[in-house]
Amino acid sequence: MLKLIREKLNSGMGRDVVWTFTIQILIMLCAFAVNKLLANRLSIDDFGQYNVIKRSVQVLSFLMLAGVGIALPRYIPLYRKGAEQRPVMPLVEASFIYILSVTLVVCIVCWAFSSDMQRLILGETGNMRLMTIALAYAFALAMAQVVFAYYRGIGDFKWYNGTQLSIQLSIVLPLVFLPVLTATSVFTSWLVITALLVAFYFVRELWRHRPLTVGSVPSVAVELKTIVKYSSGRLVADFFQFTLAAFPLVYISNVMGLQPTAYYSVGITFVTMITPLFSFMGIILLPYVAECIAKQELKAANRLIRRLALLYVGASLVAIVTLLLFTEFLTRLLFAESYVVASDVTRIMILSILPQALFMLYRNPIDAVSVVPYNLILLGICLAVMVAAFSLCTTLPQFAWAYLGVSVLQGLLFLATWQVLKRREQA
Repeated sequence: MLKLIREKLNSGMGRDVVWTFTIQILIMLCAFAVNKLLANRLSIDDFGQYNVIKRSVQVLSFLMLAGVGIALPRYIPLYRKGAEQRPVMPLVEASFIYILSVTLVVCIVCWAFSSDMQRLILGETGNMRLMTIALAYAFALAMAQVVFAYYRGIGDFKWYNGTQLSIQLSIVLPLVFLPVLTATSVFTSWLVITALLVAFYFVRELWRHRPLTVGSVPSVAVELKTIVKYSSGRLVADFFQFTLAAFPLVYISNVMGLQPTAYYSVGITFVTMITPLFSFMGIILLPYVAECIAKQELKAANRLIRRLALLYVGASLVAIVTLLLFTEFLTRLLFAESYVVASDVTRIMILSILPQALFMLYRNPIDAVSVVPYNLILLGICLAVMVAAFSLCTTLPQFAWAYLGVSVLQGLLFLATWQVLKRREQA
């Protein structure tokens, strides 16, 4: 077993795994720093609004991304490693056109129904300026995801992780040096920093591949059909996925107010700071499984996923036990003393780390194996169950149990779907 592990670590994929895991740890630490700075420098109500806007922006950015973040890592390896190799830049250009079209529609809807959308995005009304900033920041994050997806697709995980880390490190700076922090100043500074970094990465890649972009206009139309066909279902799936994260805070802020939202956000923050550690293999698995399909070697991918499932379960249990034992200490360390009162709610939500880790593992292989958007169907079921469950809740502990129940359902659905799909592909 040890020999097998050493061989995997010494392989190209093994080095990608180690590199990605290390950087994801650093990104997680940056997220800890961001939450600590904001929890201490913002009032409880302001911190609650910040979390509402943050989750809303995540939903908007992945809606604007329109599923391209999954399409590029799938199709780039197929184009580069398949029997008929094709240039990838027309595919990237088509992705930009698709994203801009979807973004325009999203912005028109938000501005046309500004009062209702402000309530959903900001947790309040009468602040059109902040909503516009939130929309612009969501678009900047969508463009950042395109950069990440491109590097995943070409297998350059050093640049993939480096770009992520640079953006995460840079957004810590204004939280330290700005004299006064408000939701507007935080998101404005993040918008400027993210936009500048993303522009730099775009210019770098366009310069490197400038010969491939000449005369590619006819093929862009063909690639646009490919992107739309594959990504359209993933667009809604991404929307469902991030709505699952944003809906609890948006719903509670409208039903109970910003202070309970701030307390509830502590539990969600613990979960969302840990689960990205389990997504790092999914980052590599999507292009890896796509490459295995191109080479007709799906059995090798399945063996890896089976071993990773055991690893994920063990790591999840360690994380859960650690967080349960030190909930109050970590709440004081990462947030502030005033948030310790939410420890009971936080402990319930921490249990959802295990099923969400399984979701993180299986969602990418499912997308790699099938063009059918199974993730859309499964996440739609989970979102419907969450909306129904939350409508029956009246207290924060009840909302926490509902969140845990939906997470368990999510993990089981994705596990079962992968088992069915792998048997179908191997038959």
